[in-house]
Amino acid sequence: MTQTELAELIDVRFQQVQKYENGQNRVAASRLWKIAEALRVPVNFFFEEVDAPDRAENVSALDKRRMRELVGLFSELTEPQQTAVMSFLRSVAGSPAE
Repeated sequence: MTQTELAELIDVRFQQVQKYENGQNRVAASRLWKIAEALRVPVNFFFEEVDAPDRAENVSALDKRRMRELVGLFSELTEPQQTAVMSFLRSVAGSPAE
């Protein structure tokens, strides 16, 4: 998604999106909510790295893009589909079932 496309979805100019992205301007909670909706990710997605700095340092930019895509696709699935995907991922990763 381009900055222009995101700006249109959250009702700001693309310059404002640039300022959010490079940290020149703070993002209000209501605007962050709109951004999360536009990107089809949960709001806490933006805070995951804050909670786990060790893990974040080991995640490449490509991995982050893939994770964002995965979250977006996952959120479009029904609950039974999500359960099946989680079961599959756990089996591939060798993680115990929850």
